[in-house]
Amino acid sequence: MTAYGQNETRPTYPAHDALWHLVMMGVLKPDHRPNGWTLPAPARPTRVALIDTSVARGHPNLEPALNEALAFDLFSTRFGAFPWREPDVALGNLGLGDSGALVAELPHCTALLVELKKRLRPDRMPRIGTIRPAAGPTFSAHGTAAAGLIAARPAREDALDAHLPGATGGRITLPYMGVDPSAELVPISTNFDPDPEALILAFLYADLIGADVIVLPRILPDPLRTVPELPAHDIAGAAFADAVAPSPLGQAQWEMWDELAQLIVNVSQRRPVVCAAGNANEEFGIYPANLADDDNGVIAVGAVNARGWPCSYSPASGLTIWGPSSDGERFDRAEIRLDERRHDYDPTGVPSENANHRFSPFSLIATDVPGRGGYATTPFAGPESDDGLREYGSYFCRFGGTSGAAALIGGFLSLGLSLGQWDRAAGGIAARTWLLAQASPLDAGRGDARVPVLGGGDPVFPDDSTP
Repeated sequence: MTAYGQNETRPTYPAHDALWHLVMMGVLKPDHRPNGWTLPAPARPTRVALIDTSVARGHPNLEPALNEALAFDLFSTRFGAFPWREPDVALGNLGLGDSGALVAELPHCTALLVELKKRLRPDRMPRIGTIRPAAGPTFSAHGTAAAGLIAARPAREDALDAHLPGATGGRITLPYMGVDPSAELVPISTNFDPDPEALILAFLYADLIGADVIVLPRILPDPLRTVPELPAHDIAGAAFADAVAPSPLGQAQWEMWDELAQLIVNVSQRRPVVCAAGNANEEFGIYPANLADDDNGVIAVGAVNARGWPCSYSPASGLTIWGPSSDGERFDRAEIRLDERRHDYDPTGVPSENANHRFSPFSLIATDVPGRGGYATTPFAGPESDDGLREYGSYFCRFGGTSGAAALIGGFLSLGLSLGQWDRAAGGIAARTWLLAQASPLDAGRGDARVPVLGGGDPVFPDDSTP
C-alpha cells in the first residue's frame, strides 16, 4: 500500500475510452472498427423492448433507433398511451401477434390481455384518458442511458458555435454507438413504483408487438418476493408473515403479483428477458432476475469492471452472465476496494488488502437526456435549440450498476440476432444457449464470472495501469 505525502503526486486517472465496454466484449477492435462483423440487411431489424423509464426523444444518437410509433407509456394512464403519435390520428394496424397461450390459467392476465387488445384496436386514438403522456425529460434519465448502451448510432449534427470542440465545417461528429447499432428500440415506460397490473400490461405489450429481446434493467417491487425470507419455525417470522398476509380487499393485487412472475417466465420461453441482478450484493440477485433458470429464457446479469473483477456491488451467485460496468468502492469485512487515485483518499487505517488494486475507475459512458434533464446537465438555462448543438456534455453521462450491464447484454443478444447467429423462432432458451456459448470465463480467482465475447475468445481489457 502506498501513502502519499505532501510533496508526492497522486497518480492520475488513465485516459478514458468511452467505448471500452464494446472492445471488451469483442464488438469493436481497439481502434473502434467492427471486430470482423458486417450487418446484413435483415428482413426486419431486431426489435428490443426496453421496460424502464421513458427515453429522450430527439437525442441525435438515439433518434434513428427509436420506433416512435410503438413507444408505449403506462405511467400516465391505465391501459397506456402512445406518447409520440399525433393525438388525433387513429392507431391503425399495429401488426400485433397472439399472446393467448401466455396467459392460460392466469385469469387476471387473461382479463388484462382482453382489455389491452381492445385498447390497441386500429380505430382507437393514441391517447385515451390523458392529455399529456408522462414521457418527458424529467422521467427519462435511466431509460435514455440504457437505450444508448443497447442501440445508439453514430451521428453528425449541426453546431451552433463554430468553436465548439470537435466542430468541423459547422457540424460536429458524435461517434457514440450501442452494442447493436441496427436494432429497433421500443420504449415501454412505467412509473417508478409500478403496480402488478402495469407490469403485466408491459410484458403483454412487448409480446404482442413481437419484441425479439426484452430488457428490464430494474427491480420490480413485488411485496411477495422482496420481503425478507424468514425461517418457518421462527416465531418472529411467523408473526411477520401474518402481518403481511393479504387482506380480502387486496387479494386480487396479491394474485396479480403471483401471476406476473409466471407471465415473465412464459414470455421468456418466446424471447429472452434480460434482467439486472442488483447493486447490493443480493444473494441470488433481485427480482425478477432471480427467476432465471435453465428451463427458461430469463437472463440474470451481474457486472464486472474494466479490470475483469466482479464489481464490488454485484451479486456473485444465481447469475446467468456478467456484463461490463462501472465499479464502486467497498470497505467492509467481505472486501476492501478503494480508489487510491481519488483526491481525498487517505491511506490511514486502510488494511494492506487494498493493495490488490481491484478497483477500476472506468465508467460506462451512456447517452443522456439533452439539456437540463438527466444525469449530466447543461450549463445553459434556456431550452435546447432546434437548430443545432451548443454543447454536447449533457448528451452523455456516466452510468453503471447491473442496469448498465443488463443493457449491454440485451444489446449483445440483439446484435447476435441481427448477425443471424441465433434464431428468433427458437425462443428464449435458444437465445440464452447462444449467449452462454459466447461467454468467456475470467482469470482464476475471479469467481464464476463469465463475460460474452462476440465470436468467442477472451475479453480485451483496456489499459488501466495500477496506481
